[in-house]
Amino acid sequence: MQVKLAEKYRLQPYAKDSEDILRRCVHCGFCNATCPTFQLLGDELDGPRGRIYLIKQILEGASPTLSTRKHLDRCLTCQSCETTCPSGVKYSRLLETGRQIHDETLSRPIKEKWLRILLRSILLRPALFRTLLTAGHSFSFLLPPAIKKKLPPLGKSSPDAAEETEQSKHARTLIMLRGCAQQVCAPEINRSARDIFNQLGFHVIESPADQCCGALSQHNDATEEARELARKNIDAWWPLLEQGAESIVVTASGCATMVHDYGHLLADDVNYSDKAHRVAELCRDPIEILEVFQKQLRKKTGLADHISFQAPCTQQHGLQLQGQVETLLSNAGFSLTQQNIGHLCCGSAGSYSVLQPALSSQLKDNKLQDLTRDAPGLIATANIGCLLHLQSGTDIPVRHWLQLIEVDRRNT
Repeated sequence: MQVKLAEKYRLQPYAKDSEDILRRCVHCGFCNATCPTFQLLGDELDGPRGRIYLIKQILEGASPTLSTRKHLDRCLTCQSCETTCPSGVKYSRLLETGRQIHDETLSRPIKEKWLRILLRSILLRPALFRTLLTAGHSFSFLLPPAIKKKLPPLGKSSPDAAEETEQSKHARTLIMLRGCAQQVCAPEINRSARDIFNQLGFHVIESPADQCCGALSQHNDATEEARELARKNIDAWWPLLEQGAESIVVTASGCATMVHDYGHLLADDVNYSDKAHRVAELCRDPIEILEVFQKQLRKKTGLADHISFQAPCTQQHGLQLQGQVETLLSNAGFSLTQQNIGHLCCGSAGSYSVLQPALSSQLKDNKLQDLTRDAPGLIATANIGCLLHLQSGTDIPVRHWLQLIEVDRRNT
């Protein structure tokens, strides 16, 4: 695709990257075949190819408009199109640029603006989120049924002192991101991971309680806030890495995808660029470590044998870890259902379910219909956002896959 950047964009940090991405696109349209919003709406401008054209026009001098922003906002950033694209177009990075230009030149309607600010203000502060969620559950009888059904669960925290003492004998060390929403709604996920890694000989150090990966900010008009969160995480992790920690394990695939992008996010920061690239290289989804221990893992007793696994977009498209969790679960003793739209997004996509509720709900219904077609006893996933989103639409238990397996001590 030919492109000539407008003068005002040529010296911007994103100029060369955007130009390279646009030149790679051959407008073949394969991306539309795997785009969730194009499949729902059938509008060229709600598919990757159409959005690429919109961003190209802006970079060549067209003014950002509310209409253009609407189509960019509807994108889930699921990256399914990038997996499909035969030309290797990094669409999600171009989308970031398009959204950034809109944010810098075009004010949002006040309601949209404050909703995004409110989401970041609450979810980036786990203590505040827990307080508000506790109040919501305490007075849930006052809430309308539709809102009550969407109220996330409140997880139970547990002291770490005994667990730290038990792990102190292990020579190999992992850093684990505690996360923001996950530590409030489902802290048992990290407890399951820590228990598994501990039994396999790893000492696990969890990050500070208020640590967020930055994804929520990055996707909601606050790129500089995302950079600050990334710097904060790097500062917290770097001394531990220098002391010998071998990897940073992130149990939420959405957060892992964000940490993997730190090198790109801080590429122009002379003080953090090298460290950001190193942190990104050392970030691991749990499956990347556990897949070599498959003979030592088994399904927990008392669980259904026949389950569905919903592979989050961030895991299969962002991290490019297609099929690896499914293989481990099968080897551990589970029978997995077959799916027709396993490559499509469930509609969670971070804050998308709040900001685009109608589209998100349609995608959730389609996904649940596919996941439950063969009557599974349980649905497993690898991302807290997907877990909470899917659970709000079904009575079938939805769990993180780490909660379904345990170490078989007979093989350790």
